Amino acid sequence: MSIARTVKQYLDDKHVIYSVQQVQHFDSPLQAAVTAGIAPRSLYYPVVLRDPFGLMMAVLPASHELDYTRLAALLNRKVDLAFHTQLSSVFSDCQSGMIPPLGEPYGIRTLIDASLETPEEVYMVAGDNSRIIKLSRKDFLMMQANAWLASDFAAPIEQLEEAGEDAEVMDALVEKNHYIRQRIEQIVELPPLPEMATKIVELQAEPMAEITDLVKILEFDPGLAAQVLRYARSPFFGYSGRIDSLYDAVTRVLGFDATMNMALGVAMARPFRISLHGPIGLETFWRDAVYSASFYQAIAKLMPREQRPRLGLCYLGGLLHNFGYLILGHYFREEFIGLSDAMLGQPDVPMDELERQYLGIDHGEIGAWLLDAWQLPEEIVTLVKEHHTSDYSGPHASYVHLAQLVDKILRNVEGGSAPTDGLPESLLQSLGLDEVAVMRAVDVVLEDTSGLDDMAARFAA
Repeated sequence: MSIARTVKQYLDDKHVIYSVQQVQHFDSPLQAAVTAGIAPRSLYYPVVLRDPFGLMMAVLPASHELDYTRLAALLNRKVDLAFHTQLSSVFSDCQSGMIPPLGEPYGIRTLIDASLETPEEVYMVAGDNSRIIKLSRKDFLMMQANAWLASDFAAPIEQLEEAGEDAEVMDALVEKNHYIRQRIEQIVELPPLPEMATKIVELQAEPMAEITDLVKILEFDPGLAAQVLRYARSPFFGYSGRIDSLYDAVTRVLGFDATMNMALGVAMARPFRISLHGPIGLETFWRDAVYSASFYQAIAKLMPREQRPRLGLCYLGGLLHNFGYLILGHYFREEFIGLSDAMLGQPDVPMDELERQYLGIDHGEIGAWLLDAWQLPEEIVTLVKEHHTSDYSGPHASYVHLAQLVDKILRNVEGGSAPTDGLPESLLQSLGLDEVAVMRAVDVVLEDTSGLDDMAARFAA
């Protein structure tokens, strides 16, 4: 039986005793373990990452998943998934997603979780989706002798612990959890930044950029230009003068930074087409996006200057905080429909909890991967990724906490409660906000619900 050439040469050079087992076709390490009838904790796989120093490989058993936040904290630097082009180049003798957990033969730094107990018999994928390699614990650890050791960056998959040895439940989890996550990881290089968004990003990077340059870009999109004008005329800004042109809207009301980020968010989201209706359909996405962006901007103005996020980025974060749903619906239609049905059937279960049960990942992580690949500001990537992390205290926490406060406000508004009913005191304190002032700001935004609803409907059309 053949295995990846690099792996075979390495094992032979190290005089490792191993066997190759042919198994039924699998699509992930967890599915390989289930298919082969072995404990997931015995089959090891890698997550290939990139950091400022290049590629690195985190090795963990199929019973666990990588805790990216914990690993970044341990290394004291940002880590992200490697791009698909990097993987196909380095691991040219392996099928996509079927990389053996051996960094040394491929010249890649390796990190292994020393807190996990390695079983006596270890299995790993052999480079394709129909073979696994079996070897002893001693030989496996010998091949990891040059790996860095760290602790507690591999988090157990909770549903696996609950399933125990129930093979039927394990099979279901393979389909609903790890497999979907790995498929998403494999398309981390999604489409390039849309053309109009690229023009706006290029303009942002131009130190001598002027308002007239931005207006010229917006004029190429009449629909977006009309919405910029509509937004500038809303009661939210309280501008009583005439606004007859895009130039007036930018110079007299919105400002250069806010207008640019509004246009950028819309331009980035437009290419993704998903179902129009449903709890995470396009209508809901844009309604949440438009209301959230307005609330973000209005409430951020009330924060103490030393804590206040950039207002333009706040608006952009509001538009994009649920960006992961667009990716899921555009590329994984079946899973998107299944998740939507699950949300309708279990309305009392928090969305992020349902997502992890059904997909093994939440929409924040999915959205953050693409936005990071598109090199959006770190504040936006963090907001998108962490806006459901209740105890988040890392970099750019003010953006995350503001997002959580706005989410609570929006849920209350949609549920018919008072706009600020039950706002968490901890969030208000962390943002330096007074509840009465927040209530006034929310009321001002809600004075133009018809305008916001119209804007959302036009974006969804």
